Amino acid sequence: MIRHRVESGERRPDMNMTALIVTGSPAGAIVAISVFVMGWAGIPQARPFILGSVVLGIAFGLLLWWKRR
Repeated sequence: MIRHRVESGERRPDMNMTALIVTGSPAGAIVAISVFVMGWAGIPQARPFILGSVVLGIAFGLLLWWKRR
């Protein structure tokens, strides 16, 4: 296992996810779905949080859609 020395600044991930811009295009949908699938498959402990976030997001989106109709 490779250990990184954080204090020396040697830790360089391949992609900085904070700099990733997800657009409203089909490519953005692919990125969003891919990140969701990786999180769902890779972090089983986060599944209740992910599921709750999806449910609350759908509920909030439907509420906004209903109020602005």
